[in-house]
Amino acid sequence: MIWWTSLPSRARSERLAIAELEDRCAWLDKVSWRLTKDLTLCADFEIDRNGKGIPLTIAYPSFFPDMPPQVRPREKVRLSGHQYGAGGELCLEYRPDNWDPSYTGAMMIESAFRLLAGETGPPGEEAGVPDAHRTTLGQDIRNTNLRFVLPEDARGALAKIPLAKIVDAEIVEHFAAERWLAHPWRIGSEGEYWDAAGRMPKFRIRKGVFVRLDASFIRKVKAEYDFVDAIISVAGRADLSERLVQSADELVVIVECDGTVKMMSLSAGEGRRSVYDYRTVCAPNAADRLPQAYKRLAQASVAVVGCGSAGSKIAASLARAGVGRFVLVDGDVLFAENLVRNDLDWTAVGLNKPDAVKARIVELNPSAAVRSFRVGLGTQESSTQTDAALVAIGGCDVIIDATAEPQVFNLCAAAARNEKKTLVWGEVFAGGIGGLIARLHPNRDPIPHAARRQIHQWCDDRGVDPPPGSAVQYRLDLPDGAPPVIADDADVTVIASHMSRMVLDALTSEETHYPQSAYAIGLKTGWIFEAPFDTWPISLVPEGEWGPERDANLTEELEALASELFPGAEDAGKKS
Repeated sequence: MIWWTSLPSRARSERLAIAELEDRCAWLDKVSWRLTKDLTLCADFEIDRNGKGIPLTIAYPSFFPDMPPQVRPREKVRLSGHQYGAGGELCLEYRPDNWDPSYTGAMMIESAFRLLAGETGPPGEEAGVPDAHRTTLGQDIRNTNLRFVLPEDARGALAKIPLAKIVDAEIVEHFAAERWLAHPWRIGSEGEYWDAAGRMPKFRIRKGVFVRLDASFIRKVKAEYDFVDAIISVAGRADLSERLVQSADELVVIVECDGTVKMMSLSAGEGRRSVYDYRTVCAPNAADRLPQAYKRLAQASVAVVGCGSAGSKIAASLARAGVGRFVLVDGDVLFAENLVRNDLDWTAVGLNKPDAVKARIVELNPSAAVRSFRVGLGTQESSTQTDAALVAIGGCDVIIDATAEPQVFNLCAAAARNEKKTLVWGEVFAGGIGGLIARLHPNRDPIPHAARRQIHQWCDDRGVDPPPGSAVQYRLDLPDGAPPVIADDADVTVIASHMSRMVLDALTSEETHYPQSAYAIGLKTGWIFEAPFDTWPISLVPEGEWGPERDANLTEELEALASELFPGAEDAGKKS
């Protein structure tokens, strides 16, 4: 974008304003305009500072006048304490956070003069300009590659450890986005001072020591070999002394001094060697970001049958909400081609889908208990394995069928009916035209097979055949040689999110917020949908009895079965 080609009048007014400023102010001199190779409009000028001309440049950015121009020295020098590094732009009174399009480059130049003049005091005296610039934590650490993320409660725990007491410490660390990120894991040999187990994923664990020092040592706390050597010497521990001399692993040293916590890491090797300095990032107090009713989710259990595109997203969403127990069932393997619609990434390619989703859940909610069954329901599997999976499924509070496979639905429906558990299912129509979601409460809604039949009847009553479900790979073939329409990740995400919403409603609300038990949701114009997000509630009527099927004459049948299985047992009972 070259702003001055569409606003030449503004460019001319900028030139005029700076020319008038040069005529009016003796401190401004040698203004000359130019275009850079990328057609950025710039003006070179000098500002008088104690009789010496300071060469500067004002450059108008691509999004001027919505963004302020930048003023910087023409040489790689540090002119001010309010500057983004040597040769960097000056931090002036007008910045992106308070800029108005009516402001001008002449005002920026005047601000630069006030800054430089204000920092020029009498000989031998320091002068300063009040700092109005407030940086965010993200700005402060964006160029830091080694980070030690310290939670608020960990800081409080460390401050209670006696001075000069050296205790064992463990951190967990991983590499992400070209940054090494470390977190405290345990402080104390058994985590007696602080323990993060169950609150964060167990990345690579590294061991070391923690020590609190008196405030008088504040200037001596440095990420240097001599300081680490002094700490280990004071500890008087042979194991640490051996690691100081030679170690195949890095040795972590965490120091708290006068309220400041610093982590350093002695590199692997032998003898005098490098010490890595980590930037401590103090995490804020944990905020309650979920509704109060969600606290009960820690004890809730859900079964996710089908860990593909929809199932992986539902599982991740429920983990974020705080669901504490999962049963995952899927017999498939994740391949690279699945990533276009799956919540997982390349690190899971080649894994069985339930194992991969289990790892994802634990990443999001480390305290979650997850059982995974690498079993394809309705496929050629061991009856023993299938039965074990169904028993686990039936033991959950909510059963989710995310497969869109009729055979799988039949098994999930049987488990839900027999165990009187809420069933949620859904499917994405081919081509991403829309989808269907449904939730059945025991003793309130029709039994699953009856509900599915009622939904099919509702679709038939529309007079137009619905598009097939996700079991046909989300693709809809169109007539007349038109290219097929394929559902994308956004289509699947919408339907999966609605299913997650129904699950959370069932787990957190005594009375449902949904007036109907099933909905057809449009994402594109087609079938019965007149526009995206055209939603059709589907009214279901109670039908059938929840619970296992029972013989009408249950007692008599049980007695007859017992006599067949254990002949003579009745006579033996009479004799005794």
